[in-house]
Amino acid sequence: MGVSRINVLVASVLPDVKAEVIAEAVAARQDMNLVEGRCVAAAEVGALLESIPESPQCALVVVGRPADTDELAGRWLADRADIVVMHVDVVGDVVRIDVRAPRLDPLLSALRELVERVGAREPEGVARPLLQAAVDWVHQVLRDAVGSVSDENGDVHGLSVTRATLLQSLDASVRDTNERPRDLIDADTGLDRALAAADATTEPLAAAARAFELTPLEFRMMLLALAPELDLRFQRCIGFLLDEMGRRVGTTALYSSLLGTTSHVRGELAEGGTLARWLIFEGSRQSSADEPLRLDPFLAQWLLGDRTALAHDPRVRRSLRLVPWSGGDLLEREADHAASLIVNSHWFLLGGDDPAAWRALIEVGAQSRNVAPVRVETSRLANADIIDIEDCARRLGRMVLLTGEPLIIDATSEGDDDALRLFLATLNCPATVICRDAARMVRLLGSASYELIDEPPLTAAARVAAVRAAATGAGAYLSEESAAAIANRYPLGIDGLEQAMRLASSRTEPFDPLVRFTTACRDVAAEGVSHLAERIEPVFSLDDVVLPADRKQQLTEIVDHVRLAPQVLDEWKFRDQLPYGRGVTALFHGSSGTGKTMAAMAVARRLGIQLLRLDFSRVVSKYIGDTEKNIDRVFTDAQRSGSAILIDEADALLGKRSEVKDAHDRYANIEVAYLLQRMEAYEGLAILTTNMRQNLDPAFLRRLRFVVDFPRPDVEARQKIWRQCLPEGSHELDQAAFGQLARKIELTGGHIRQITLRAAFIAAAAGVQIGLEHIVHAARAEFAKLGMPPVEIDLSQTRRAA
Repeated sequence: MGVSRINVLVASVLPDVKAEVIAEAVAARQDMNLVEGRCVAAAEVGALLESIPESPQCALVVVGRPADTDELAGRWLADRADIVVMHVDVVGDVVRIDVRAPRLDPLLSALRELVERVGAREPEGVARPLLQAAVDWVHQVLRDAVGSVSDENGDVHGLSVTRATLLQSLDASVRDTNERPRDLIDADTGLDRALAAADATTEPLAAAARAFELTPLEFRMMLLALAPELDLRFQRCIGFLLDEMGRRVGTTALYSSLLGTTSHVRGELAEGGTLARWLIFEGSRQSSADEPLRLDPFLAQWLLGDRTALAHDPRVRRSLRLVPWSGGDLLEREADHAASLIVNSHWFLLGGDDPAAWRALIEVGAQSRNVAPVRVETSRLANADIIDIEDCARRLGRMVLLTGEPLIIDATSEGDDDALRLFLATLNCPATVICRDAARMVRLLGSASYELIDEPPLTAAARVAAVRAAATGAGAYLSEESAAAIANRYPLGIDGLEQAMRLASSRTEPFDPLVRFTTACRDVAAEGVSHLAERIEPVFSLDDVVLPADRKQQLTEIVDHVRLAPQVLDEWKFRDQLPYGRGVTALFHGSSGTGKTMAAMAVARRLGIQLLRLDFSRVVSKYIGDTEKNIDRVFTDAQRSGSAILIDEADALLGKRSEVKDAHDRYANIEVAYLLQRMEAYEGLAILTTNMRQNLDPAFLRRLRFVVDFPRPDVEARQKIWRQCLPEGSHELDQAAFGQLARKIELTGGHIRQITLRAAFIAAAAGVQIGLEHIVHAARAEFAKLGMPPVEIDLSQTRRAA
């Protein structure tokens, strides 16, 4: 009876010879069927799994780093619960195995045996002739050196030495190269031949020799320093040659003597300086003659095949961002544009006010080109001393040079210019730099040639598409028009959009996914707003505002000016005609309590944004210059969060500028002038309220786009206000009672609200609904507070509670 064959799909994230070997071994087995007859790319797995019928005899072997394969493996397991997924992490010659959902013991055993066998041997096609030639050369050098030590004088090498031996060593002439044994000359020639023929993509030794431009002498010195890592026998030979068996690492003097005349070798190495410049040896300086000369441990691991070793160096790791920048998944349509940003041949500067978009595009470009960028954030080097910064930069440059991966530097944080200049100059390799101030970065680069892109990274259409992608990720559908409105309302960066998507996905309330996403966008936009402004969530609508029809129309017009700004300014090109004053600024003036703040909240609610109320007690400072900084922070927060600014009692700061009589007057006028300039530069909605328009500086009034007068309410308006302030079910007033209150109590809406609130508590204390008598009692208290005589209200019209 035939053996039931197991369907095995072998996939690799990146081209990998060991993945090919696994595929060949699977194909050779009688009990396994290699799907597609080859190792496939990870991108092909989804479609192939659909073509394979469900069966208990199905397995998937995926080769690659966990960071690249974990998410894929989880997705495949979710699609096909009947398969076994074996994850093979190949690092150099080391194979780490992780099995997911093992359901079949025979299959598990066979696959584990197969993969472990592949990892245990050097597969065909991955042989490293240069490494083997290097081992042979070191072997011959040490063998020849050990063989030249005389044992005829009664020495116990490593423990004692006789007088005769010392005299022989002092009298011996320096050995000429031509006198070297034939085997050593052959090993030398074989090493040179292997180095010339080696493939740098598979031979780390060749990659290092070419990247560092090592001379034959420097290359051999590096190999001798690597010797203790290659073979335990080499360590014993070194101890023997040092006449101290407890030592396992050679010295500069020993290695130099093995390569020729010590003084000549050391002089030539010092003159070139390559080994010291690239930190080949442990420590930043070449050691003295009798000190151990160790290869940098992380470089040694890399030379022996661990491709991740250099990134594990803590002096490099301190500056690295180990996870991708967020937002890339929302910009998949920009892959062609993003791929052009991944360069490693010259300095590439990406400037502007949207670094998050550049970061996300870098991730998209790296994915499309199948490379793993080295991400560096200069903010992680804050407070580091000069020596640490220089050491970090040199090690980073060494890693980039050896791996060939593109270097991306996020230099958007503020920092010490001298430290950043030193860091950039010490790298010894070009990079892509993301910055806010391109002119500053050009100055810090000095004479280095560069290419600058100082334009917005994303078009308006690309940003709208990103909003739609984020909404889709949160389970909501957005039309292009709705996405454009959200993009305009909440000016989030790409990373903020991804954060909003994740936040909305994690919430269960409200039920509507679109509302959840919009709310998440608002919450993310408001994150980090300073304490200088008070956040106000609008609770009133425009229907709640009681104003004459022409004033209500002005409020609607303010909404339209904000909502349609992208169309008018960008699509119709009006922005080019407005170097300043692009924002919408409105002044609401009128008596206290006429609804100015309420109207501001209603406008914000109609736009779907929140209010930031400028608190003058927090903004104004006695220290020179601090007031301007605080004002700028509030406007910056509002611009970033898509909020509207509310400046209550604006005449307190924007009153007519006084005659300068002392320093205090001069600085007060400077603060007013700065606020006017900042408002002109602001591109959002700013609403100011005042009770005394006549006190405002005329220079300020001409900068306003809207001036809305809030008159004292007439009888009809007051009746509407009374009804709005008394919720249904809370009172027992009839039409006649409302009419009487509107006619006789000639107060503004703010006072009416205070009366109804006080009356509500009086009625609640009595255990009854609000009646006219409670209103009368509360009204008398309000009139007394205002210093006005009370009015007479006819209580006979009320319907008293039973």
